Amino acid sequence: MSELKAVILCAGEGTRLRPLTFSRPKHLLPVAGKPLLGRALDTIREADIRQVALVVGHQAEAVQAYVGGGAAWDIEATYILQEQPLGLANAVNCAKEFVGESPFIVFLGDNLLEAGIGDFADDFCQNQAAAALVLREVEDPRRYGVAELSDDGTVERVVEKPEEPKSNLAIVGVYAFESCIFDAIASIQPSARGEYEITDAIQWLVENGHRVSSTILQGFWEDAGEPVALLRANRLYLDRLVSTIEGTVNTASQVSGAVHVGLGSRVNNSRITGPCFIGDNCVLQDATIGPYVSLGDGCQVRNSTIEDAIIQSGSRIENLPGGLKRSVLGEQVVVAGDARNNAPLHLLLGDMAQIRVI
Repeated sequence: MSELKAVILCAGEGTRLRPLTFSRPKHLLPVAGKPLLGRALDTIREADIRQVALVVGHQAEAVQAYVGGGAAWDIEATYILQEQPLGLANAVNCAKEFVGESPFIVFLGDNLLEAGIGDFADDFCQNQAAAALVLREVEDPRRYGVAELSDDGTVERVVEKPEEPKSNLAIVGVYAFESCIFDAIASIQPSARGEYEITDAIQWLVENGHRVSSTILQGFWEDAGEPVALLRANRLYLDRLVSTIEGTVNTASQVSGAVHVGLGSRVNNSRITGPCFIGDNCVLQDATIGPYVSLGDGCQVRNSTIEDAIIQSGSRIENLPGGLKRSVLGEQVVVAGDARNNAPLHLLLGDMAQIRVI
C-alpha cells in the first residue's frame, strides 16, 4: 500500500464565528493558547503522516503564513485552493492530483479530538475498506451527517442532517478514503443547498458495492465552529494543562490549580485560579483570573476579573471588577470600565474593537 497522506479542509469562512473571522480564518482562532489548525496538525503528525495538503479558500494567505512549509510539525505542506465553497466533496476533489492513488485521511481543520486518529488510520490501512468513518453518539443527530451500521460495524447508509434519523451516530469530521472516492464524487449531483455533499459520495460507494467501515470515537470531540463551542474546547484543553511558570509572580499574588505563565509575563497582586493559560509578555495587575481563561501574548489585565474566556494577543482589559465572563475577544481589543461598575459582561468582539463601559 502507498504511504498514507492527509488532506486538511480549512477553506470555510466561519460565518458563525463572526466578527472574529472578519480578520482571520476560523482555523487560526486559539483554544488554550494554540490555533485550531495547529491542534489539527498535531493530530495528523501524531498519526505518523507527513504528506499533508491544506485545502484553503477564505484568507488563504493567513493559513499559509502560519503553517509555512510545515517544518514546525515535521510535515511537508502543500496548499490547494478551493475557488468556490461548493461543499466538502468538492473540497476533497480539489486534492485529487495531490492524492494520486494513495489512501488518505480527510480532516476538518476546526475539529478537535482527544484520542487522536492514530488507531483509526492504522485500522483503515489494514482492513481493505474503500472508506472509513469516525462516528460519535449524539443527542440530536439531525444536526449532523448520520451513519446507519450493520451488526459488524459496516456502514449501510449515510444521510446528511436527516429530519427523522434512524441512528444517533454522527459522522465526526474525520474520514479515510481510497482513491475510488473521486469516482464517487464525479457521480453525484449538488444537494438542495447547492453543495456537493461528502455523505452523498460515501452513499454512492455503499450502493456500488464498496465497503465502508466505521470507528466509534472515544474521548472528547469538539467542532469549534461557533463561540460557545470555542469556549467549550478551550475548557477541554485547559483541563489537560500542565503547570509551567516561566514569567514572574510576586509574593502578593496567589496561583492555584494548573496554570501556565509565559516568558516575560508579570503577575502582580493578582489571583489566578487554574486551569488558565497566560501567554508571553502579559501583565496582570490587581486582577482575578480564572478558571478557564486563555490570554494571548502581550495582554494586559488591570483591576479586573475574568472567567471562562478567550482573549487574544495584545488586548487590554481594565477596571472591570464586575467581571468578564463567557467571552471571546479578538486581537488588540480594549475593554475599559468604571471601577464602580459591578455588572458582569459577556462579550464577543473582533480584532481592534474598543469598548468603554460607563
